[in-house]
Amino acid sequence: MASIHWNPNVKLIIADVDETIAGNYIPAVQAMLQALTSLLEEGKVLFFVSGASLTRIRTRIVDAIPAGLRHQIVVAHCSGAEVWGFTNEGELNDQPFYSVYDSSLTEQKKKIWREKIQQLIAEFQLHIFAPSSDMEFKQKAGDDPLAIMLEDRGPQITFEMINGYDLTEEQEKALAISVPQTHGNYDLRIPILERAKQLFEEADLPITPRLAGIWALDFALKGVNKTIAVQQVLQDEGILSSLGLTREDIQDPEKVEIWGDRFSVLTGTDRHMSEALPTEVRSIDFRQENPEEFPQGYNVVLWDGERELHDGLLEYLQTRQR
Repeated sequence: MASIHWNPNVKLIIADVDETIAGNYIPAVQAMLQALTSLLEEGKVLFFVSGASLTRIRTRIVDAIPAGLRHQIVVAHCSGAEVWGFTNEGELNDQPFYSVYDSSLTEQKKKIWREKIQQLIAEFQLHIFAPSSDMEFKQKAGDDPLAIMLEDRGPQITFEMINGYDLTEEQEKALAISVPQTHGNYDLRIPILERAKQLFEEADLPITPRLAGIWALDFALKGVNKTIAVQQVLQDEGILSSLGLTREDIQDPEKVEIWGDRFSVLTGTDRHMSEALPTEVRSIDFRQENPEEFPQGYNVVLWDGERELHDGLLEYLQTRQR
């Protein structure tokens, strides 16, 4: 039996989405939606912080929550480029709580950004597929290391490189470019990331290429990360009040909890949520990561149940019923 127990005092839950709440590009399962609905009915607040787009987070999770509870949900999409809330009727607010997309890029810069993405695709001879579940992608692309899923999320563009982040030595030698070993892997994302930096700097684009999740390569606005998104919400007393929270609530470690699956300082981004809060706040990692790679000084704990990822979170939530 797991040694991590439910904290009944929690008021604010800050959670990653992909592989924490739901599988990549697929809806949350009904049992998860029921568990989240139950939390909201108890008056708790859910703050989703994700690299996924607002549209995908809504269709996979939020729109399946009863409309009368959605005003207790906040969504920071595209790694925090924008933060949105919902009306008492469950509709998306007219304006985001926070946005850096339009203020950071002119329409011309947005166009140039996408031209540079197409240049990357051409230079590396990448084969483009539409976003889908991991299984569907594999069925279409096989093991082709140059096959990627491309998603333009507006404030963020993402390459999902399921076949390219951990090449075999034979695959690396067969490519027309050299792929360096990074953390023991031949990771095709690295040369693409380095070339993207050059292209963006030459075009004076405020875009940062960065590794995300297990196999993603994100092209995100400079200065945007999960820490800033969380801070923007928690420092705004108006937003807190609309959610039924106070500054005292978020300063009490017992009343806040973080859920994620990539807290490693080497490869993860979920630690940035932890860095926005008092170090005593509990962060639960639902992936079997090496605790030695967790950020020092933070209360990051490894879920020790029978399952992991979104199945592990559901297992954790079901302990509330015992």
